[in-house]
Amino acid sequence: MGIDIVSVRRMREAMERQGSRFLNRVFTESEQAYCEGKRNKFENYAARFAAKEAVIKAKKGGKGRYAFRDIEVVRGFKGEPSIHISKQARKKLGISSRAQFELTLAHERDFAVAAVVLFE
Repeated sequence: MGIDIVSVRRMREAMERQGSRFLNRVFTESEQAYCEGKRNKFENYAARFAAKEAVIKAKKGGKGRYAFRDIEVVRGFKGEPSIHISKQARKKLGISSRAQFELTLAHERDFAVAAVVLFE
């Protein structure tokens, strides 16, 4: 299991300071499109960043060099968030193709939190 909390203010400051360079290094195009469409976009970005950190914590570090873009938060049919990691990234990170992730996100004005459970 992994959990992470992110300050929405710090996420906003990083985005304002580094702009698209930061966004493109950390978030996929799909994640950016989702967050930019939200009124509270900084909260949504912070929640996704927390999810990526929570995945790394659930994996307990280990093999491979993590790139935040290798870990993507996607929305399911009913809008539920889930983790997607490509076959190539799973191999690089030493994550079994059978491994599954459960994800929950929460955010409010000041903080965003994510919890991830990894089933291998």
